[in-house]
Amino acid sequence: MGDQYVEGDEEQDDEDNRLDDEDGVRRSLPVLPLFSASYLDSLPIYNITHAIRVVVQARTETSLTWEQLRSPQVSQFLVKPMQQQIRTQHFSRATLYALMANCLQFHKESQLYPGNAGTSITRAKVCELLAVKLLKEYNTRELIDALSYDFYPLQGLPGIQLPVTNSKADATAKAGLTAARTSTLEVAIRASAKHFLAHPLVVQQLEAIWNGAITFYSSADTLHRGPPSTPVYPPSKSSSKADDRTPLLGGHQRKEIAAQAVPGRRSVILYDPRNASLFKLSRLRSGPHESPLLIFWFWSAGFMLDELVGFNEQGFSLYIMSFWNIFDLGILVLLIIYYCMRAYGVFLVDPGHWNDQAYDVLAANAILLLPRIFSVLDHYQYFSQLLIAFRLMAVDLAAVLVLVLISCSGFFVFFTLSKNSNDAGEVAYKIFQILMGFTPAAWDKWPTYGILERTLMGLFLIMCHFVVVTILITVLTNSFMKIASNATEEHQ
Repeated sequence: MGDQYVEGDEEQDDEDNRLDDEDGVRRSLPVLPLFSASYLDSLPIYNITHAIRVVVQARTETSLTWEQLRSPQVSQFLVKPMQQQIRTQHFSRATLYALMANCLQFHKESQLYPGNAGTSITRAKVCELLAVKLLKEYNTRELIDALSYDFYPLQGLPGIQLPVTNSKADATAKAGLTAARTSTLEVAIRASAKHFLAHPLVVQQLEAIWNGAITFYSSADTLHRGPPSTPVYPPSKSSSKADDRTPLLGGHQRKEIAAQAVPGRRSVILYDPRNASLFKLSRLRSGPHESPLLIFWFWSAGFMLDELVGFNEQGFSLYIMSFWNIFDLGILVLLIIYYCMRAYGVFLVDPGHWNDQAYDVLAANAILLLPRIFSVLDHYQYFSQLLIAFRLMAVDLAAVLVLVLISCSGFFVFFTLSKNSNDAGEVAYKIFQILMGFTPAAWDKWPTYGILERTLMGLFLIMCHFVVVTILITVLTNSFMKIASNATEEHQ
């Protein structure tokens, strides 16, 4: 933290000290979470978000690049006044979340309103730069709360009931909510705030989570906290509607939100290996008499359960952004197919052939499972850069293959319906051989073709060997250079 503190920070510290000094209450609690959920749930997220939006929107009226925003002149006369105003009036553990929410919103507005795209993108960059500059204002405890706690974006809006953990039936209502709890890190990933995510303080927190020094668990709060009988914010009859100053509201229907709730308040603990109990360490040992098959069943069941839980918590769009999660998804699908085939074989009189096919599917898992082991090399910048580039090139390669398929479809129909009456499967196989560079497939059929067929075959050979290869190399090179241009940010 800096040397100067505002009144809101003093009240915040008093709240933390009061929670720590209540020894009588703490002795009755079986779990001591690091998150001060009662304090964090009382922050007016909605008001802070729109107050910061007004500040950024009023002062940013031109298009600037990231380098220009960080220049001394622009930083002194544009960014620093906004930073001081936010630091004085709107600073709390929810400030980073509000800045990232505005960053994401401005990016969306740049796509919705192309005429004002330059200004909207600049405003998004300003929000990201302000978040980077405010990171140093937090201590370790506050930074964990600010980055990892699941805030409710409509928190503080009059008439909105805060989602609380009530029962298992509430989980079915999560999909219908207009807004759900998200953390600052999740919003930053959605907003593609690569400079914010690559900041050393953020990287330090992510590495602590990765290494297990910070551990989250979802059931600790329910051990000693009951659901509140009344909403945190009393219902109000005042009407709220979206306008140019509050676009995040988006025509939100309060009655639908009040009738639903989102479970999943998380807690966090700091793990110290020196305090690990013998019971915890004993759970890492496997029994010496377990068969390999039994070990595989337990491992695969745990793997599938872990992937399903992670997929349900993160959502598909956020889950699929991780390169290794694509491998995990493929492994999960193959394991499900394997178990379904084994279960179906139980009802067959002679399940031998069916079980052999199931084991073939299981063996195919090695194609994804063995490369998955190399995820331990993610921390090495060169390897991480190659992985990100490989994923982007794979997407571009799929687009080029679709273009090649469209181009080859006409030749396929021509050679199938020509006077030689070639079999469709044989023609498709020959075309595939030519695309893979095996030209003898064309010369074997060359004597049987007429003038028109030879002309089109020569055109097809030229297109496959020069046009397609040139386009493929150019597209993949551009994809790799796009990643290499900002290798440091992409690695972090």
